[in-house]
Amino acid sequence: MLRRLFLIAGSAAMVALSALPASAAPTHVTTHQLHFPGLHGVKAWGTWAKVRKGLKVHVCAEDTAKGVFASGAVLVASNSTGRLTLNLGAVAFGYHQTICRDMTLRVSAHAKVYTFTANNKGQITHRSKTKKLF
Repeated sequence: MLRRLFLIAGSAAMVALSALPASAAPTHVTTHQLHFPGLHGVKAWGTWAKVRKGLKVHVCAEDTAKGVFASGAVLVASNSTGRLTLNLGAVAFGYHQTICRDMTLRVSAHAKVYTFTANNKGQITHRSKTKKLF
């Protein structure tokens, strides 16, 4: 008899724990394309999506000019007050080289993107205008 009671109690606990509330159900995440400002020597692309933990970002950059040492693309995200900012950048070194980076940034209120080129001393030689996403 006691064994049956433990079995019934255990079964009820399993059913209660396995039932998910509506807020924990899987939700549809919309992925958006990143459109970077144009700059000679840089080809940049990527995607972003707002997820539960912040902003999931994928950024790629390709060096498209022989005279450019390095080409890069950056996404800067900030919280609603603008006091906390995080960024994700991809920098390609060498002609026709491509690099991609992925990260989930913990802030998602505002985002902006820009591209740049750099010389072999680590100095940014050209930078595009900053484009606001949201």
